[in-house]
Amino acid sequence: MEKTKALMYEIPVGRARITAIAKPPWTVVPHTGALERLILMIGRGKGVFSEVSFIPRSLGCIGNNRLVLYRDPLPLKKFRKVIDEFKSIAKEGEVYITNYDTIEDAIELANYAASKGLETYVTALSEDWDRIPGNREFKVIGEVLYNEIKSIDNLDKVDILLVMVTYPQYRELLREGIDFGGEVWVDILYPGSLRALNFNPLDVRKVVNPTSITYNNCMSGLVAVTPEGFVTPCPLLRKFIVGDVSRESLRSIVKKQRLKKFWKLTKDNIDPCKTCSLRYVCHDCRALEYQATGDIFGMEFCPL
Repeated sequence: MEKTKALMYEIPVGRARITAIAKPPWTVVPHTGALERLILMIGRGKGVFSEVSFIPRSLGCIGNNRLVLYRDPLPLKKFRKVIDEFKSIAKEGEVYITNYDTIEDAIELANYAASKGLETYVTALSEDWDRIPGNREFKVIGEVLYNEIKSIDNLDKVDILLVMVTYPQYRELLREGIDFGGEVWVDILYPGSLRALNFNPLDVRKVVNPTSITYNNCMSGLVAVTPEGFVTPCPLLRKFIVGDVSRESLRSIVKKQRLKKFWKLTKDNIDPCKTCSLRYVCHDCRALEYQATGDIFGMEFCPL
């Protein structure tokens, strides 16, 4: 992610460095309208939060969650084929592997993607860190709740920490720091509605991306493949299916206007954002808004 790091801010917290807060690290990367990254959700998952109720995560797109499957999951060989297609289209793109049922499946796919020269990440639950090889070509995003960090003695097993926090815990993290020598991505947890929100979301939404006028700074260039093989513009917008890799090629799916509309879903398309002076520097999560309102254009979590 060299291009990303060039535009990223850093907040030192002890030995660690916070490089993403309440938004994916690629939101600061200028987008070109081409395919840039692939997120593979390869299983039903065993994360803390369930699709049945509410996934309150601002970075749930690259985390492990518990999903409801609508048909049998794809075999690993099909995911490998998707990786091959992605490589032929994106050349040097990023691959994120999440929502596994067994860490061995995630490692197998990560090794395969990395062998193709793709920058590859696996988001791993702390219970599985010791089963990940130390000599590897892919990076491990260690996923953990904030109140569990002090009881974990193998933080050195991962490259990046994805820390799920409430907003008060985030403030504590800034004060106390973390005994970890790498990057920290802060996954702020939201309640189900603005009425229960105990912080101003604008405090964590600011993003600087020169292409926000034309492209959605989160979804642009992204495709997600669900365990069943459905292609969506975001891992947590699972009802917005733009294709099916079990029946059509990834290349044909990427050409669809239905997908491109999500890539170009800027604040100019959302009421009342289109009249707001902050619209090009304000990141919001469409998946969080959709879960809260049932509307892809919803604005539940905006205090303005």
